[in-house]
Amino acid sequence: MKNLPLAFCLALVCGCAGAPPIDTTYTASSQDSRAQFLVIHFTSEDFEPSLRTLTSGPVSSHYLVREDPPTVYRLVDENRRAYHAGASSWQGQTQLNAASIGIEIVNGGFRDGAWREYPKAQMDVVLALVRQIVARHEIRPDRVVGHSDIA
Repeated sequence: MKNLPLAFCLALVCGCAGAPPIDTTYTASSQDSRAQFLVIHFTSEDFEPSLRTLTSGPVSSHYLVREDPPTVYRLVDENRRAYHAGASSWQGQTQLNAASIGIEIVNGGFRDGAWREYPKAQMDVVLALVRQIVARHEIRPDRVVGHSDIA
C-alpha cells in the first residue's frame, strides 16, 4: 500500500475533511455519568472577588451561587472539568476534579471567631440546584461532600 499523500493526512488531522456521520441507534448499557461526586464549597469572599477568581484565576467551579439576590451562575458546563477540588480524595477516589461537579456558595465563612450565616433564600436555591444535579447524574448521597471533607 502506498503512503497517503501529506496533504490528505494534514486535512484529516486538521479536521478539514468533513466529519463522518455518527449512528446513535445503539447504546451501551454499562455506562453512567462522568460526575460521581458533588463538592460544595463556600467562597470566603464577596460575590465580585469570587466571580473574578473563578472566571479568570487558576481555579474554577461549575456553579457560583450569589447570596443577594440568590442567583445561580453556571461558570463551567457540567460535561467539562472545573478546578475546584484541588489535591483531593474521597472513599479511595483521587483527583476529584475529574469526577465531580463543584458548587461555590458566596459566603464569608469563618471570620472574627464566628461562622457567617447563609441566607435562607440562598440556601433554598442551593438545595434546588443540588437536587437537580444529584438527580441528573444519579450521585449517591455519600458522595455529596464539602470541600473540607475531601482536601
